[in-house]
Amino acid sequence: MAGTETVVVVRQPKRDGFGNIPAGATQRWPVGGWQFAPGPSAEMGLGSGQVDTDGTLYGPPVTEVDQIVDGGIQPTDLIEVRGDQYQVVGRVQDWGPSGCVVVLKLVTG
Repeated sequence: MAGTETVVVVRQPKRDGFGNIPAGATQRWPVGGWQFAPGPSAEMGLGSGQVDTDGTLYGPPVTEVDQIVDGGIQPTDLIEVRGDQYQVVGRVQDWGPSGCVVVLKLVTG
């Protein structure tokens, strides 16, 4: 696939009984073969400084991703794309041998 890039899937461990994330337990998996389509941005609330930005990743088949990322990409994962850390929105869309689609959201401010 021409023009592909590598993204990093980031998975934080489940929070403990006090709501804290255990230190040093974050997992990271670089996964190649993706194309990124930046989406629209919207300012949330007048003067709040918070901006929501959408994006979409088009990538290799789910079966290939599952071989790299333990348990596959989860809705609770974060994905680093071009220096920004996006949240996964919903489930990965499995298009079989054609690949998969991951909808992302970046919240800043």
